[in-house]
Amino acid sequence: MRVADWPVSFKQLARIGHLDSPVAIVTLWTPLQLIERCLRQDQYAILTQLYSKDVGVNALLRGCLSNTAIRYLIVTGNDLSQSGQALVNLKTQGVDEKNSIIGSANAVIDKEIPREAVERFRNNVDVIDLRHVKQFGELPAILSNLPHLPDYGEPQLFPEAKVDIPDRFPSEQSLFPVRAKTVGEAWLQALQAVMKFGSMKESQRGEQQKEAINLAITITDEDPDSISWKEYFNFTREDLERYYPQVLSPDMVDTVKYTYGKRLMDFQGKDQIALMIEELKRAPHTRRAVAVLWDVLQDAASDEPPCFNLLQALVQDGRLFLTAFIRSNDMVDAWPRNAFALRKLQQRIAKETGHGLGHLTTISGSAHIYQRSMKQAMAILDGYPVIENVAFDLPGKLMQDRRGNVTFSVIGSTIKIAHLSVDGKRLEEHTVSSAKEAILWLTWQKKVSDIHHAMYLGQELEKAEMAMKMGLHYVQDKVLDLKAAL
Repeated sequence: MRVADWPVSFKQLARIGHLDSPVAIVTLWTPLQLIERCLRQDQYAILTQLYSKDVGVNALLRGCLSNTAIRYLIVTGNDLSQSGQALVNLKTQGVDEKNSIIGSANAVIDKEIPREAVERFRNNVDVIDLRHVKQFGELPAILSNLPHLPDYGEPQLFPEAKVDIPDRFPSEQSLFPVRAKTVGEAWLQALQAVMKFGSMKESQRGEQQKEAINLAITITDEDPDSISWKEYFNFTREDLERYYPQVLSPDMVDTVKYTYGKRLMDFQGKDQIALMIEELKRAPHTRRAVAVLWDVLQDAASDEPPCFNLLQALVQDGRLFLTAFIRSNDMVDAWPRNAFALRKLQQRIAKETGHGLGHLTTISGSAHIYQRSMKQAMAILDGYPVIENVAFDLPGKLMQDRRGNVTFSVIGSTIKIAHLSVDGKRLEEHTVSSAKEAILWLTWQKKVSDIHHAMYLGQELEKAEMAMKMGLHYVQDKVLDLKAAL
């Protein structure tokens, strides 16, 4: 017996055979077409691939329990992710008290499928491990020798699994790039990066923190004389004005043990900013316009060493770019003010050396949010969802990919790629025979820097390949006229 509209899972990854057949076949990572051509449709109820030992195994389990005519589950093909082994372990060993398949790491049965249902599957469905079979032409003979077994009762359906959002999402762990026109726009992205990908750990201040390693934030267009003020800042304009002297002046501030400005402009009697400006005037191509704020003798054993450690200025294309390394950065209470002050300092250096204002980059070795600030960070993110507010000038929305534009055209059985500069100058052309080949070339040549741009190009490539194969007229950004193919 089976539920109406069976199969309940795997409809996109399956071939339906004879619905009264007691056999289901999973081909794991092997393309099911290789096995399908060796079989007759009446030899199986369903033929499907199985990539995942978590989501995939749960879907397959639901599919079997919703069709009690299935008494044999054939496991064959290339087991790249060990999903086949997870099925075998489910049959032979079952699940533990946490509903994890015994013997298979990261393979958990949905809590919506009760233990009794799992045992019902184990007791009534024979999992036949044929992963060793390399000649799929052997499968028909094996299937023909399976004895007929009756249905084992009423089919069962279970609620869809609810996704438990993790406290930390998987990530590359080090180097999280953020790029925006203004400090306020970048701050939202930075908070999102730390809250989603940061690791919970102790701090030397005795408080838990979420930490992302090497958060690199680039500000491209913030005007330090007319800053783009955001209503979600957790400080006032007056607070910011009071903070500026801690970075922009060598004078000490009452109740503060040290200031960045003191170390930048009066470090052991040296004005490092003046020295940077002098070096840049003498040699605009220099790589030595550097200021250091870490005093090895004083700070190595200090309980309050400076968080901001290194500053470098570089000139390219007539503009002065500034990079600051901050070893420890409180992303809620410190980074925005740091960034505004550094932008002011960058403006001073640029003006005194006769250069335009380039980008400001801060690299936060430890970009963290303290536990006390996490609710505030989430309230800011929830109150100003980037995806819903098109006024935010974030990468992929109103901000153009700095590496230029990519256009496609279909010429016969090929796709022509043109790489254009931001101002429309044709830089390079390349011809490919498929969307896959185009993706490989664009990736290897590093033509795209913005993920939204990359997604858009993927969408367009799919249309271009479809037009090429169907003989349709392709125009980028236009809907294909599928009626012309009929």
